[in-house]
Amino acid sequence: MEEVDRLKRNVGFTYIALCIGAIILLFGSVYLINLLSTVYGIGVGATVQSLSDNTPIASQLVPFTAQSATLGRGVLESYISFFIAIAIGAGAFILLLNRREVPTKTASKYTTLTAVLSIIFILLYYLASEGIPSAFVGAYAYLPYLGFLICVLSVAYVEYVIRMKQPKRTPSRRGAVALNPSTPFSNMLNLQNELMNNLSGAIRIVDKHFNSTAIVNLYRLLSGFESNFNKITILTSKEMLGASFPEEVRDLRRELGASGIELDVRLMDEKDAVEQHERFIMDQRNAYKMPPFNIINKRSEHVIKASFRDADRRFSELLNRAIKLENYQVEKDRK
Repeated sequence: MEEVDRLKRNVGFTYIALCIGAIILLFGSVYLINLLSTVYGIGVGATVQSLSDNTPIASQLVPFTAQSATLGRGVLESYISFFIAIAIGAGAFILLLNRREVPTKTASKYTTLTAVLSIIFILLYYLASEGIPSAFVGAYAYLPYLGFLICVLSVAYVEYVIRMKQPKRTPSRRGAVALNPSTPFSNMLNLQNELMNNLSGAIRIVDKHFNSTAIVNLYRLLSGFESNFNKITILTSKEMLGASFPEEVRDLRRELGASGIELDVRLMDEKDAVEQHERFIMDQRNAYKMPPFNIINKRSEHVIKASFRDADRRFSELLNRAIKLENYQVEKDRK
């Protein structure tokens, strides 16, 4: 827990640094637009004035007119860099909103995009400022290079946390987990190594027999893998709603919340609960068929891969008609 909290704090500070870097890039692009517009305007103005008066261009203005083509292109590049800086800032802000979570592969998508955009930005910035006379280049012109360095180092640290500070994942070669009722303890270890190890981020469970015993088994499966996940959504049925179930859900929610995991338990529509015999667990990429969670380690069965598309579609259908456990309790108390 202390290690997880420390990582969350460090990553939170890193996201703040990333936002600062993005602000510096944005400031630098605005500064460059103003600078280029001024220099380009001087060059064009000098050329027009020279043609109008039929006189040679003043020697001190020659550098501006000589670089007019480069400066004109630079103005366009500076505007592009401005919008890239906005995109970097948006990505940094999204990551900052999730600073209380240990970063997962989802965060890696934003950090990768931020790194690519930062590289494109600094290249465009360099090309755009290339034709500006040195006399016009002030200290502010070098700030974007500092912003770029901050962004790259921040992204590198987040990627380090994602790749090095989370449990190693070793996908099952067989694509299935064999369960033997005579080895319940070994079954739990196999399920951890070959099932939970292949899931991450937000996981979803459909099991109409998910009860108090299932809560215990789920907690055992999550043990040691908490940093892999940020949300768990469970769809069960009203018939599993024992007297202690709501309180146990609250206790589990509180403990998982301390690890940065959100828990959402919902009750399926009664008709859905009757028709939904298949049980499965899934994240954003993989889906697995499995036995009931309350006896998950005590049945002679195989946990096998399922069609993610079908499981995702079915889960969405059931979720739309389900009711939150808390809301059901309120309605029940009113009656």
